[in-house]
Amino acid sequence: MTDGTYLGPGPVAEIPGDIVPSMRHALDQWEAIADHIDALPAIDRVFLVGAGGSLFGVQAAQFVLDTSAQTPAVSFNSDEFFYRAPASVKPGALVIVLSGTGETPETVQAGRWAQERGAAVVGVTLKAEGPLAQALDTAFVAQTGQGTQLLLQLLALAVLRREDADVSARLAALRALPEALLADVTAFEPRAAELAQEMKDAAVTPLLTSGSLTGPAQTFTSCYLEEMQWMHAVTINADEFFQGPFEVFDKETKSIVFLPEDTTRPMGERALAFLEGYSGPTFVIDSRDFALDGIAAEQRAYVAPLVYATLVSRLAAHWAAARGFALEGRRYMWQFAY
Repeated sequence: MTDGTYLGPGPVAEIPGDIVPSMRHALDQWEAIADHIDALPAIDRVFLVGAGGSLFGVQAAQFVLDTSAQTPAVSFNSDEFFYRAPASVKPGALVIVLSGTGETPETVQAGRWAQERGAAVVGVTLKAEGPLAQALDTAFVAQTGQGTQLLLQLLALAVLRREDADVSARLAALRALPEALLADVTAFEPRAAELAQEMKDAAVTPLLTSGSLTGPAQTFTSCYLEEMQWMHAVTINADEFFQGPFEVFDKETKSIVFLPEDTTRPMGERALAFLEGYSGPTFVIDSRDFALDGIAAEQRAYVAPLVYATLVSRLAAHWAAARGFALEGRRYMWQFAY
């Protein structure tokens, strides 16, 4: 159904060579992040704000805050945040806004509005000179998407530390992650090629998951497949699957399952059991299958969403190579005012 940039099936784009150094660059900002959060006079509530892939990108950090912090946290689409104008956005609120390019106007507007309301606003971006960083008093700048994910995790850990939580084990896991992530993503390449061949012509791509893997799943279906490949795709919460969506699954349906190691894993296992009995081919990407060398066993679930955040970009590269449509093509986005 795509009229995008057709190049024909071809070689898969190589894994970027800057993954490890860019993650190290982000990790080096821990002290600055922790000091900034410690210096805030109050944090009564945390808002995580972004649009599109950036909204999906904050979900792993929100999962950490939801499961470990005493301070309540909520995520918002940038425009919804601005127009809904939550009354609790005021002094004492911490608002974390993510825009990779730093140029998403809705996110810049949301951050500026929250700052004008007296909230403590922190930007996470890839461009120090971009509109987002320039609009805010405080911004932390990464070099890659892997870096922004780490900055978000460091901000979440800084909130936990401010509450007197011991974050040393999680910090150790993050510091061991760059090489482990690269090794696991590299080892996954043959599997990614297999999935792309199996699913490249699917009429619709359902992806079932839960918990900390929701953000990477949404990034894959919404950003990579819908936005960049013009394929019908949807991420379905593993419990919401049983509240209606499972009725359209049959033996012709192909689907993908991201199975987490976090506390929501039983939700995914329940959905997978149904799919194995009543649906067609189901392709499972189980967090437990990754080696995660150097990561303590009790921290595997914590770092998994960061691995999947990179993994979905590799899946996208294989889909593009198998289908022949460049990831850079767009039908509407950036083509005209809308």
